[in-house]
Formats: sequence, C-alpha cells, structure tokens
Amino acid sequence: MIKYYLVIFLFDFIFGQDKGIKAYNDQRYDDARIYYENIIKNRMDDDSAKFGLGVSAYKQQDLETASQLFNQVKNSTNNELASKANYNLGNILRELNQYEESLSSYKNAIELDPNDEDSKINYELLKKFMNQQKQDNQDQDQSGQDNQGQDQSGQDNQGQDQSGQDN
Repeated sequence: MIKYYLVIFLFDFIFGQDKGIKAYNDQRYDDARIYYENIIKNRMDDDSAKFGLGVSAYKQQDLETASQLFNQVKNSTNNELASKANYNLGNILRELNQYEESLSSYKNAIELDPNDEDSKINYELLKKFMNQQKQDNQDQDQSGQDNQGQDQSGQDNQGQDQSGQDN
C-alpha cells in the first residue's frame, strides 16, 4: 500500500512540475507563478520551485521578487540550480547597473558549472563593457583637464591683454 502512495506521489510530483514549466513555456507567467507559489506553500525548501517562481517573476518584470528568490537558490546544494540562479541574478544586477555585483554572480555561476556558456559569455561581455566604460571615463577626464588647462591659459592671456591696455 505504501508503494502505491509513493508511486502516486512521484507521478504527481513529476507531472506536477511539468504544469509550471508548461505554463512558463507557453508564456503564461501568471499561471506559472501561481503554480510555484502553491508548491512553496507546501514545501518551503523546494529550491526548484523557488527558481521557477523567480524566473516567472523575472518575466513579469518583478525584479525585486526574482532577485530575492535567486538569492535564496544561489546557495542550493544542487550546483546546476545554484549556477542558474547566480546567472539570472547576474542578469538582474546588470539591468540595475550594478556591474561589479553582476560580474561576481556570473563568476559564481561559472565556478558552479564550468560548462555554462551563457555565464561565460555574459561575464566576458560585461567585463569588456566595464573596461570600455572605464576607458571612456578616463578619456573624458583627460579631455576635461586639457580644456580646463586651455581655459586657464586663455584667462591668463586675457589678463595680460587687459593689463597692456591699461598702460
């Protein structure tokens, strides 16, 4: 009898998870979100459901909820799930212009799953973007200093011209 309930439970669990994934894949993010919220009510430690809720929230532009959930899942004992949570957290942080934190999340994702090509690509692209931004800022600072130096020398010349007129 116990085997019978175990089989029903596993069957329900396997195909139940498909409901959330199916809703997500069909772009019915509200349905996916409700489904994962219900799972979490029954199993608060279900990192897979938290991840599913996080990606559904992300698709709904609820970055705060998605970020909270990914922060919970990023320390999962399931390295693949933790890597995906770090990757998605990196995407959110990048969107919020928190580049250093985003790089750190991508790096964590890569360490957890060295085969994660998306994390590697995003890490390298963001690093390149940050270096370019740093270079642009240095160029602007240098240009600003050059202009400031020209302004000061121009003011000195004006002062000399004015003093010459007084004589």
